[in-house]
Amino acid sequence: MIAFASMRTDIPAFYSQWLVKRIEEGFLMVRSPYNDKLIYRLPFNPKVIDCLGLCTKNPGRILCHLDVLSDWRTLWHVTITPYPREYEPGIQDKRMIVEDFKNLSLRVGKERVVWRYDPVFLSPSFPLSSHKAWFSTLSSLLEGYTDRVVFSFLDIYPFMKEKMERLEIKPPFKSEMEELASFFVQEGRRHGMTVSSCGEGEWMESLGVDTSGCFTKEVWEKCRGNRLNIPKKKGKRRECNCILGFDIGEYGGCRMGCIYCYGQGYEGKERHNPLSPLLFGWPGKEDEIKDVKAESWVDGDGWLI
Repeated sequence: MIAFASMRTDIPAFYSQWLVKRIEEGFLMVRSPYNDKLIYRLPFNPKVIDCLGLCTKNPGRILCHLDVLSDWRTLWHVTITPYPREYEPGIQDKRMIVEDFKNLSLRVGKERVVWRYDPVFLSPSFPLSSHKAWFSTLSSLLEGYTDRVVFSFLDIYPFMKEKMERLEIKPPFKSEMEELASFFVQEGRRHGMTVSSCGEGEWMESLGVDTSGCFTKEVWEKCRGNRLNIPKKKGKRRECNCILGFDIGEYGGCRMGCIYCYGQGYEGKERHNPLSPLLFGWPGKEDEIKDVKAESWVDGDGWLI
């Protein structure tokens, strides 16, 4: 099966010690986001976890623990965007993130590290021209350290609408999306990168954008080196073909403070203990603990050449 760390919080940046402890003990627990009295217990070892996906905006904090992951098939998505601190107050100096990206790539291989440039939005202090200039700069800096970049445009959820309007932040118009997508493809190719979109549908395919998805079956099979018998499951969004597997994170633990994030808040950090099988808090007497049936999806006769 596939485990994912995480769409809900930045585990590599803030909770790497917890992740290491879970690997050492061979299991972890995840509280359901839909029922706070239900806890899932998952075996956590590379015999049943075929691939581990890791998403982060700060890979530097987990670099010292990479040896613990040496037996794991990992796929890293590292977000580097050029927004100023008024939009991303908790993110470290972008120059350091670029260097940490390079170090990660050298350690695990550039085919296992993907650069994410998202979400893309426009504002009075960050117009379309700024995206072109910064995407070109970052593409140049990351050349040779990844062969793929993924981008997407800002989705404004209802609870975000008032704040986005106050800050004059908006997704690009369709014509602006087309202009940026074409530019990203041009620059990406110039620096040896396939340019992919995330959750945007297929309309940009004619512009040269790879619209197949960022965590597809083919992507995971390339990561694993085997063909995988992945159970069919409906995607989270109609435009999304991604297979995210079992998310081991919880909401409420990210301290980046990005104003555009759908998972804001970090009240969970007060309950974090790296020794707990849960990311936040401990299992209680009133909790129901349900074991997850974990098994490898590797097709024994399906080695990829």
